[in-house]
Amino acid sequence: MKQNFKTEFKPYLDTLKKDNTELKNRFNQDKFILRLRKKARKKILAAINKKTGLLDWNKLPKIITRNTKLIKSDKYEIFTAGIMMAPSSWSGYNVCSNASFGCGVFCLTVSGHGERHMMDKNGNHNVHIARIIRAILYYEYRDQFLTRLTLELAAHERKAKKLGALCGFRPNTTSDLSWEKIKVKDNKTLFELFPDIQFYDYSKVITRDITGIKNYHLTFSLNERNSLLVGLAFKKNMNVTVVIRNKKIGNKWAPKPKTYTLNGITKKAIDGDLHDARFIDDKDCFILLDPKGKDTLKDTTGFVRELTIKVFKNGEEGTETLDELFVHNLEQENE
Repeated sequence: MKQNFKTEFKPYLDTLKKDNTELKNRFNQDKFILRLRKKARKKILAAINKKTGLLDWNKLPKIITRNTKLIKSDKYEIFTAGIMMAPSSWSGYNVCSNASFGCGVFCLTVSGHGERHMMDKNGNHNVHIARIIRAILYYEYRDQFLTRLTLELAAHERKAKKLGALCGFRPNTTSDLSWEKIKVKDNKTLFELFPDIQFYDYSKVITRDITGIKNYHLTFSLNERNSLLVGLAFKKNMNVTVVIRNKKIGNKWAPKPKTYTLNGITKKAIDGDLHDARFIDDKDCFILLDPKGKDTLKDTTGFVRELTIKVFKNGEEGTETLDELFVHNLEQENE
């Protein structure tokens, strides 16, 4: 499939290369990110035993973490954690090979505790420093990183069992690495080492092949470049996530529609913000996500999709975006 894919979708792949080059240049000139990289390197250097070359993990952030989205799965008795690396080329290493410009700039990494202003009293953004450290350690201290990962993942699994919950794990919380190809220990992948853990990820790499891996689930992640792959994703039995330009009513997001149409393909729509355990979703669905981070709603690249709603005006059916619908309703209220 890969060779045929490279030929058939060459213009798309060429565009991705340009986007990734643009993102790399953007992050390499971002003073905020450059300061983070410098501080991350300093922490790693301080953790290296000069005699043995081994890392002192007491001086480094944990590899496995939980965030507010992962925690939402707790109410479904699924205890989930993941790895949060610095996305795209933030760390100097590209962990998202199929990132578009839009998803690179408006990545969820800059939402929640990752918003740029969330620094401590010393001016350190410890969340981003930790994510950059993880990415650097993965590429430059791979063996030690993977050894530590297995220890933390075993502890995560023990805690899930103690809670009486299903153990879930998302290796690519803010990355898109092909973990099915990564030998972690004894020439085995994570999925072979931990057969009782349910692994899952969102991915923009449509050519990933996880055939035969029973405990790994992939959901295709839409951006402004890859909508031409949606049909192929459904043929591969993958659901498709879509970031929609939703509206807030007070402090809550407006309810999402029950169906969604893209490129003439209409499917059942699921609210993807109720939990993060994508492996329990119904099959053959669009997964609709609210934009993460206060700047994401400002996206003009097409990464955030306009959400159109069926409306009836003067007895005729039509469509409006949420923005148009809210303005229309406001005008009616003021009449």
